[in-house]
Amino acid sequence: MKFTALITALLASSAYAQGPSDPPSLAPSKSSAPSDAPSEVPSLKPSAAPSDEPSLKPSAEPSLLPSLAPSDAPSLTPSAEPSLEPSLKPSASPSDVPSLQPTDVPSLTPSAQPSDAPSDLPSVSPSMAPSVSAAPSSTPSAPPTRPEPQIEIDFTGFCLNFVNSTLPVATYTNFYTFLGDAMETEIINYLNPKLTTPGQRILSLAITEIDGNAVGRRLEERQLADRLTEVKYDLTFEQFCTRGNCDDATQLTQAALDFLITNVATLVNSTAFLEALKNDLVTNHNIDLADLNGMEKTQSGGCTPTFVVNSIFPMMYYPDWAGANTGCIADGKEDEYMRLNPEGYYLFDKLVDCCSRHYSWNYNECAGIDNAALGPDGEALYYPDWEGENKSCKNDGGQPEYMSNNPTAWMFETLEACCTARYSWNMNDCVGAAGATTVTGSNKWYPNWEDFVCVQDCVGDSPCGGLAESWDPLYDTVNTCCDTKLNWVTECVTKSGGTSTGATAAAATTSGKWYVDYDTDTCKQDCVGSAPCGGAAESWEVLYDTVSACCQGKLWWVESCGPYAG
Repeated sequence: MKFTALITALLASSAYAQGPSDPPSLAPSKSSAPSDAPSEVPSLKPSAAPSDEPSLKPSAEPSLLPSLAPSDAPSLTPSAEPSLEPSLKPSASPSDVPSLQPTDVPSLTPSAQPSDAPSDLPSVSPSMAPSVSAAPSSTPSAPPTRPEPQIEIDFTGFCLNFVNSTLPVATYTNFYTFLGDAMETEIINYLNPKLTTPGQRILSLAITEIDGNAVGRRLEERQLADRLTEVKYDLTFEQFCTRGNCDDATQLTQAALDFLITNVATLVNSTAFLEALKNDLVTNHNIDLADLNGMEKTQSGGCTPTFVVNSIFPMMYYPDWAGANTGCIADGKEDEYMRLNPEGYYLFDKLVDCCSRHYSWNYNECAGIDNAALGPDGEALYYPDWEGENKSCKNDGGQPEYMSNNPTAWMFETLEACCTARYSWNMNDCVGAAGATTVTGSNKWYPNWEDFVCVQDCVGDSPCGGLAESWDPLYDTVNTCCDTKLNWVTECVTKSGGTSTGATAAAATTSGKWYVDYDTDTCKQDCVGSAPCGGAAESWEVLYDTVSACCQGKLWWVESCGPYAG
């Protein structure tokens, strides 16, 4: 009976081991170390957002400060040397063509409006203190106005006496010289403020005699016993004319004479003038003021001045539209509107400038030139035959009148000069149509892109290809021409009428480095021969040691850059 009960208990114990107990333990055991063989049964609470692409090689040292806003488009080729100081505000519109030589010291305050046309040659020594205009002019100055016509009136023989005066001639051996200098200054200073008519002034004043001694000789430094000193002087009065031809000179002269007679008389007994004269002697000639106490009074010397009028006409040339209208004249009678406009439009210093501007159709007659349509040796000049076949220049004397009247603009001493200036787009036909036999080229070589050969810059039979156009590259030898521009053409030198001699010399001048061929957006080698040789590099080409350096330096945006692409 006891044995049966034991068996029943063991079976009950085995059945219980197959499932959890209905009443779980109130004090479950706690493992001190996790299992080396974790459960194959997944968690009942997996992650709500597991990774779609968990890392195959998670970092051994994950960042302590992961980005809060990771990029939506991470780089496929991250830098091997990322910056230690990345920008806090990267550009929203990065450049499509970044600089190959970025500055080591970028500006802390870059311009908000950079120039659309930066200088190609910035100063190597910029100013440390550039000027800053507060308000630059929006209307720059027009050409300066020409001087107005004027008259000058030379008055001779004014005089002024010092009476009842004791002058310090014994104390100062050069006193009369000092007195003359001071009077020249102070009489002008006294008279000019009294002028009220615009355009008037005392231009100059010269002391001529003191006590009968001419200035310029040694002055007798003594005063006459009657204590009277007579000073004579001349002056020049300037008056700008009120009309362009100064036909009012008589009235102006009389007005000037009336002014001087009236105001020179006020010098007599003028306390203000006398005090100014003394102050000048003290200040500028170191005369002691106390020594001038005897200079008491001035009076008119009773002289009768004479005068001569000199008219000064800065006359300029202007178009004679109101007259014969065949040229320009300069008589000072131009209309007021011409004088009020800047020079260079109506008024000209030179006759030829006025004729070129307003009478180009009648230049010879305007400028007074005879036989202007002839060269320096009397030969006929060349002119473009626009009214004829219009393919060349002629020198048969049949040019239109306007060309004869202005040969400087329209005619040429040589056929080549005329063709170059007027038919550069058809140079060869221009020279050939005229039947020229003396016009020669440089005898250098240039590529003929129609026949894929090199031809010579000359007129005549092959290998001459006619005169080269201004845009044609020229080479000293046919070998250099073929190797540089037509290196893919088999037997280019032979087809061009040359021999292969000189190829070795040409090859000897090449470097084997690499340069850009912008026609094909590839890099070519500086050598003569088959690809990747691109012919001898020009002197201006930038050379690189490797094709990779060339592509990265000049054609970095061309994915297929290399010696064969294109």
